[in-house]
Amino acid sequence: MQLKTSRRGFLFGAFSIGLTVLLCILIVQHRSYMEHTISHWGYLGCFVINVLASGTFVVPGTGAMVTFTLGGALNPAIVGAVAGLGEATGAVGAYLTGYGGRGLLISGEMQGKFTAVMLKHGSKAMFFMAAIVNPIYYPFAVWMGVLRVKIGRFFLLTLLGRTLKNLVLAYLGFFGLRTVLQWFGIAG
Repeated sequence: MQLKTSRRGFLFGAFSIGLTVLLCILIVQHRSYMEHTISHWGYLGCFVINVLASGTFVVPGTGAMVTFTLGGALNPAIVGAVAGLGEATGAVGAYLTGYGGRGLLISGEMQGKFTAVMLKHGSKAMFFMAAIVNPIYYPFAVWMGVLRVKIGRFFLLTLLGRTLKNLVLAYLGFFGLRTVLQWFGIAG
């Protein structure tokens, strides 16, 4: 039975990534159309996708790909800021999962080691974990809730780190997406 679940998870993940890549290519190929229409829903879509990508385990990496792509089609500074706010908002959901599930998630030895590191380097660790493209950020945010880090501090450091990361991604999309796609003969 475990093999079926793994296979289903792999297929769902592959489908999600394929769909995201296809949408990114379509956005770039139809850039002139997108510039006229995406301004009406592009930033909101960027926000919602990043809330979902950061607040769930279901769509990891999708937010980064969308931010990169929209950075090439819209104003990259606004895309980065909106994506950062979306990811910080989604991370609060993960934080609240840990906060509410503290009794279920606490483990003696691991908690002791992790708590010691967080007491010594908490703000730096939260900012650093938020500022990099990081597949383990969701469990990290859950653990911040388990440790009962102040939610305002968690949100602010996450917002700063995620905004910095998304600004970099959006500007990479702005300066590099068309060039990369031209190499593959997809965009002219």
